[in-house]
Amino acid sequence: MLLPRGYALAILFLFSNAITGWGQLENKQIVKLTYTSSPISQYTMTESDMSSTPTKASIYEFMKGITDYYSLYINLEDRSSVYVLDSTVQVRPIGWENPKTRAALADTVLFTLKTPKNITFKHEWIMNQTFYTEGKVGDIGWELTNEEKTIDGLKCLKAVTEENGYPMLTVWYTKELPVSNGPSIYQGLPGLVVRAEDYFRTIQLLKIAYTDDVEGYRELYESKYEVFNKEKERKKHYEIEPILLIKKGDLAKGNYEYFHKKPYKRARPE
Repeated sequence: MLLPRGYALAILFLFSNAITGWGQLENKQIVKLTYTSSPISQYTMTESDMSSTPTKASIYEFMKGITDYYSLYINLEDRSSVYVLDSTVQVRPIGWENPKTRAALADTVLFTLKTPKNITFKHEWIMNQTFYTEGKVGDIGWELTNEEKTIDGLKCLKAVTEENGYPMLTVWYTKELPVSNGPSIYQGLPGLVVRAEDYFRTIQLLKIAYTDDVEGYRELYESKYEVFNKEKERKKHYEIEPILLIKKGDLAKGNYEYFHKKPYKRARPE
């Protein structure tokens, strides 16, 4: 998709300033990254989902209008981080104006924590069930490729999950922002994840900012950590991350084969 020239230049200016500022963080301990996430992907949508009429937009346009806004806070001192859902905005296209018409979202992450020792804690809704999962950076194995693409002025490299790992996941990361992190548990790459797409969602980096509010970061981190530990003690919704990844992978493949009427075959990375 081609962006209007002025808009494209504005984005390029934003990220150029962010990259320059990244090396000038002597007094800035917390990086705040804003991501958008929409419940669409190349794997989810079928041909019928893409069809529209003069009086009603396609299911794709309806789903595309649902945007979750996330903040990823990274503590540069100890490399811990908090990824948290801030808000959800819905723009209804033509034919979908009735507020009673709602989408049944299959997967939504509420928050993810990463400790200085690369342990992860996550709260996630999957098919109207809540899960609190504990894992580590490395639960998702990556296969790095040489494929390159510039995304909003950032030179990015493509990575996919390993052959027998979590299916239908592709990320684009940049070494120009030298921190190994990304949305939720999409971490462990040699750079920051700029874009991620799996069966359920497409996630895109929107904005980079910096803050000195270390106390605010600690309060957010500790509050989410307390919520997680309470659920872990109850043991009702607690799982190990690798097990949940298997369940989500099976759900993704099952849905893909049901809606597309064909077996899922992993595309070979370039």
